[in-house]
Amino acid sequence: MPTNDIEHGVETIRSGAIDDRSGSALYAKDSDIRIGQPLDDGHEVPGAGGVLFLANRGDPPSGFDPTRTSSIALHHVAGAIFGAGNLVMRCRENSYMVCPFLASSWRSDSNMLEWIFDIRNDVFWHDGSQVTAEDLKFWFDLSLFGYEAGGKRRAQAYYSGDLVGIEKVESLPNHQLKITLMERNSFLLEVLANPRLRVGHPRHLTRPKLLNGELSVAPIDLGVVGFGPFRLDDYSIGSQITLERSENYFETDRFGRGLPLLDGIRYIVIRDAASMDAAFRTGRLDGGARGFGHYLTRERLAGYVSDLGDEVEFAYVEGGTFRFAFNVLKRGPWQDPRVRRAIALWIDKPASIPSVLGGFGWTGPGFGPPNPNKEKRFVVWPSLDQALLPERRAQALELISQSGYSEGFEMGHLCRSKHSFGCEYLEAQLGGLGIQLKSRIVDEGTWNQARVSLDYASQQGRLSVLPIPEGTEGVYGRYSKSPDAYAKHEDMNVDKLYIQLRNALSFETRVEVWRELQKYLFIEKTYVIPIAEALYVIPYRTYVEGLVIPSEDGHTHTDFSTVWIGERGG
Repeated sequence: MPTNDIEHGVETIRSGAIDDRSGSALYAKDSDIRIGQPLDDGHEVPGAGGVLFLANRGDPPSGFDPTRTSSIALHHVAGAIFGAGNLVMRCRENSYMVCPFLASSWRSDSNMLEWIFDIRNDVFWHDGSQVTAEDLKFWFDLSLFGYEAGGKRRAQAYYSGDLVGIEKVESLPNHQLKITLMERNSFLLEVLANPRLRVGHPRHLTRPKLLNGELSVAPIDLGVVGFGPFRLDDYSIGSQITLERSENYFETDRFGRGLPLLDGIRYIVIRDAASMDAAFRTGRLDGGARGFGHYLTRERLAGYVSDLGDEVEFAYVEGGTFRFAFNVLKRGPWQDPRVRRAIALWIDKPASIPSVLGGFGWTGPGFGPPNPNKEKRFVVWPSLDQALLPERRAQALELISQSGYSEGFEMGHLCRSKHSFGCEYLEAQLGGLGIQLKSRIVDEGTWNQARVSLDYASQQGRLSVLPIPEGTEGVYGRYSKSPDAYAKHEDMNVDKLYIQLRNALSFETRVEVWRELQKYLFIEKTYVIPIAEALYVIPYRTYVEGLVIPSEDGHTHTDFSTVWIGERGG
């Protein structure tokens, strides 16, 4: 079992559970294998078959539509149905690298403005239709531009800001796809490897619906047809999502066997963490749900260890930053950068770890789990605002006084019901500065609509951003380019800094520009306040073999195609 040390209220992991062979996973056991890595001595080739029972945090929202939501309640299931990537994917052996998926190869011109992808010709939708380059052009166009017909408009994908800079996508002969960019981007592949960018709208099924004026068509309306390792067999709302093995899936493992190895997956919809824990302990589940609220807290993990001992193991995944973001496009005191900066200085960040993050997280530079594959020089924000809390709070009071809001004010806050602990923490923190944070707690469906609106003065952000600076514009950029961004602003200087970042020709220049950009976002303008880094903990039974757990971002590697059921104890 992992051992845990506390240092200045910051969780650090010092454990044999860290996989020192590759550093690509914070979960390891002797029988763990990954594609592209040799089996440990003494292990037999894994068998196939079996059904994996996993908890899911809720029903997949938005009709199973990956263009409408990044909710893990969908993406925990979507990886198995729609696949681990799009043209490319995050590599299983190292999630910071890019591997082929639908594209078997690619090339770009010397200016990195034109990219040509060779599309595999052995990929099929679950209804038997071949996946073509025209399908992928259709997906890109739908994601980038939405759709218009009969005076109505379907909005572009919520992640369209991640694809900013794509001028056009063309289907070419011989199973090729061409992407033309407006400006140089040598990191297009890393951006595309974001696992949230899943292809969930088969052209041959979706296009007739759009032509018929059904602009809100979602995968659920089409039978949830993907090309992933598993196909949807049955869905009982509020109860269970049943997936069966797809017999025509295209990936093979290093032994040449067709994936997936499992016969199927059963996702049991369990909305609260206590019920998930009870189901796991009584043997009804093989693995826990991904998603904040269901990730284990320190107290709950201790209960698992006490009750199950060596029958359970834990996946540790860097979960991204707990953030507080402002809507400076909405009128109010928060439009004054001095007010935003005062709030940033006032917040007691380490206090969020036990109260919001369940006891697993860190705030200081140099803390966190060992991760040799991660470029630590890009992790800038923990080095900012390192003065002691009393000194920071004195500065905060001075800034509030200068802004003319010493008497305090009210500020609205969009609160996702799954993150209510964070809302309570922020209410208490800002109350000490005389600010009444008025939280509106909403369900998942309302959250997905409200977070892209301008109705609220502030909201939280929890997702991991892309593991490269160039891919973060979708969450930090201008509202008109990316409505899904945490903060809502129209600061053209942010555009300029991202252009400089993408045009940087050396690693040193990239680090320098990224530091400048973070200081601008988090200090000079304080559009976003990074509070603490989360560490997510997921329980799995020890007989669940072949799991691929990413170093960070729980949306990654949710296809479960390499998993098999080993020998059950007892």
